[in-house]
Order: sequence, then structure tokens, then C-alpha cells
Amino acid sequence: MTTLSAMAFDFWLISAMPQGLHLTKDIIVSIVVGLVLTVAGLFFRAKNKMSFSAAAFAFANIFLLSQVNLIAHLAPSYVGRYYPLVDQTLARIDSTFGFDWIQYFEWHVNHPLFGMTCRIAYLCWPSYALFIIVVLAAYQRISSMARFLIASTVSLTIVYVVAIVTPSYGAYFQHGMTASQHPNFWVQFSNYKDTYDALRAGVVDIYAAEIPSGTISFPSFHTTTVVLYLWAAWSTPARWITLAVQTLCFLTIPVQGAHFLTDMIAGGAIGVGAIMFSGTVVREDINAKISVLETGDGSVRCQIG
Repeated sequence: MTTLSAMAFDFWLISAMPQGLHLTKDIIVSIVVGLVLTVAGLFFRAKNKMSFSAAAFAFANIFLLSQVNLIAHLAPSYVGRYYPLVDQTLARIDSTFGFDWIQYFEWHVNHPLFGMTCRIAYLCWPSYALFIIVVLAAYQRISSMARFLIASTVSLTIVYVVAIVTPSYGAYFQHGMTASQHPNFWVQFSNYKDTYDALRAGVVDIYAAEIPSGTISFPSFHTTTVVLYLWAAWSTPARWITLAVQTLCFLTIPVQGAHFLTDMIAGGAIGVGAIMFSGTVVREDINAKISVLETGDGSVRCQIG
């Protein structure tokens, strides 16, 4: 239900853009693969192979939403085009916290080996979700996997909604940074103003072979995923490698993601809230199943796996 709700919202976002919603070949293929994996999940569940079932459902979730989200994440900038930019407000909040973005950025530039190591961890973000799913399935953390998927889906939807009403160019532009100031240091999302303006104007071809990425500055979804990955992996032997990789990722989010510190605080809060919400959903689902399985004398006929 969470996945279907997220898909419906994504389709609404895409339909709100000038080109409207078109079911491209990539979207259709991803949906078909997602449905096939869903059937596989049901098959494994019937065979009582719960780890395989959970993994199949998890990958189905990813395929059902992946291609749609690639386009949907472009929509908040256009849908929220009449809202004022919040960069100055975010910069003031950063200043209140005592965070000097320029000084932090320059430290990474002056320590290029560390900076590039952090960049690699930052770029691992999409594939790390797959790693988390494999780990949770391998160690039969079925409940944690369900919560991870729910929290990921819900948090991304929240990020989209918030981004609509809080448009932002990002810290890189706000602080006047340019490529000439760091010629030998590559930044993944540097001056995004022209692309963001084009999205707000509705002139970007959202179905082109190559489309913009990373178009949401506030809140930081990268920070959200750091929280989700750490939480999901903490009950498994992968906790320490996850802590190392996600710490490096976290440290470079203001640099490679051109984020304000305030972006990260908001993103982290969304991650924590989504985890708490997922716990409520999973508990209610388990209680409902137990209620159905109870016999008239109060005994339970089978065990919840």
C-alpha cells in the first residue's frame, strides 16, 4: 500500500509538469519487472522461504519506484515555482548554528585525498540501498527490511512535499562559490542555478536521454538515507562498514551535495520520523495478523515468521 501510494503521488507530480505524464519504455519495463518480482515474493512466501520473499518484495519496491522517481524528483522545482527561494533564510540559520560553509568547503578542497574518499562514499548512495536489502535478507531481518522500505518510501515523499514550498539553489550558489576557486577538486552538484531556473520555467525535457539529477536542496535526502542505512544495518554484522561509509558520506554532504547544514538537519529529522512511523505501521500489521490467526479460545494456530 505504501509503494502504491508513493507511485500515485509521483505520477501526480509528473502530470503537473508541462510535458505531463507519459509511460515511457523505461517506466513500463521497471513496472513490469516490479510486478514479476512481486509475484516471485508471493511464490516464496507460499513456500515459506521468508528471506527470499522479503528480498523479492524489496527489489520489487525499488523497480516499481526507481524510474518514476528519476522524473518525479524534477517536479518540486516546477510545482513550487511561485514560492520564494529560501537560501538566505537557510544561510542565516546556518550562521546561527555557527556553521561556516565556505570554511568547511575550503577544508575539503585543501585535503583532496580525504575529500575524494568522501566523494566516493557519497556516490555509493543508490547502490548502498541494494546492499542494505541483501544484508537484511541474508540475516533474516524481515521486520527491519519492511520498516526500511516503508521509511525510505515515506521519507522521500515527505522530501518532495517540503521541497515544493522551500525552493533553494543550494549553499554553493548562495555563498558565491565557483569552479575557478577549486579547479582540481570535483564537486558533484556545484552551481545548479541555471538548471534549477530551467526546471522552474518548465523548459527542461524531462523525458530526454539525460536529465538533471540532485535537484532538491532542502531538505537533504542524502542525510535522510544516512540515517536510514545506519538504522537498518545496526542489527547486522554490516553495522561497522555501514558506519564508516555513511560517516564519510555525511561529512561531504555540504560539499558534494552543496547543502546547507540546515538542509541536513531537516533531512535527518525526516529520516528519524519515518523510522518511527514505520515501526507503528509494522506493529499494527503484526497485531492484525495475530488477531486473524487467533482461534476462539484465544490460542494462536500458527506462528508469525
